Amino acid sequence: MSGFIWQVFAEPLTQQAFQKALIGGSLVAIVSGVIGCFVILRRMAFLGDALAHSMLAGVTAGYLFMQIIFGVEAHAPAMMIGSILAGFITVGLISFVSRVSRIKEDTAIGIMYTGIFAIGGVLASLFSHRIHLDLYHFITGMVLGVEDADLWMMAFITAIVLSVIILLYRHFLIATFDPVMAASIGIPVVALDYLLTTCTSLVVVGAVGIVGVILVVGLLVTPAATAYLLSDRLHRMMILSAIFGVTGVLGGLYLSLWIGNIATGPSIV
Repeated sequence: MSGFIWQVFAEPLTQQAFQKALIGGSLVAIVSGVIGCFVILRRMAFLGDALAHSMLAGVTAGYLFMQIIFGVEAHAPAMMIGSILAGFITVGLISFVSRVSRIKEDTAIGIMYTGIFAIGGVLASLFSHRIHLDLYHFITGMVLGVEDADLWMMAFITAIVLSVIILLYRHFLIATFDPVMAASIGIPVVALDYLLTTCTSLVVVGAVGIVGVILVVGLLVTPAATAYLLSDRLHRMMILSAIFGVTGVLGGLYLSLWIGNIATGPSIV
């Protein structure tokens, strides 16, 4: 019996790939769970999906820029900057269209994120002879193939985002539940909205390289939505959301190993 338990549960923990996957997935789950609480409370779930999908255009543009101008392929910083810029362009276009037209924000999000995602697909097709990206793993992730550089980047993003939320927790709390009162007492609500969007973009950019587009949206929304049903305080909701995310990652990793024929990202979802 002890041998069976060791083989099924303990032995995977001795494998380097599993260890890296667990660390990387847990970092993503924790920061996504925390920022996801604001995504849920502010009804921004669809926006998180838009940011994740708009990354394809940013990654492709960053790759092309470095490949054509400098002759360098797969330059991670350039692709990250391109992803962040694509996220900001998406958010800016959504805000612009929803303000100057009769189209509501959720409709604008649907139009913009599919359009920008399609632009990324067009660029990847037109310049397929120059771009060498694994689009399948961009969608489903490479949790078991995470590299050290991805882990360090995700750790850095996690530290930054959590620090911002901890330092400005009370401001975010008031602006989320009563933005009118927050503005009346001098809290810069609009600036906080942009800061939160920036943090969400950073999380999405860092996480997509590890867990893929599908999983990053799942980790942003599902643990936080579950925690929302089980708590009536924001700090408790954040803690529960992070716990649900990490246990989901752990369970999905084991499930992927036990079944053996399914991708890790979808099994975590």
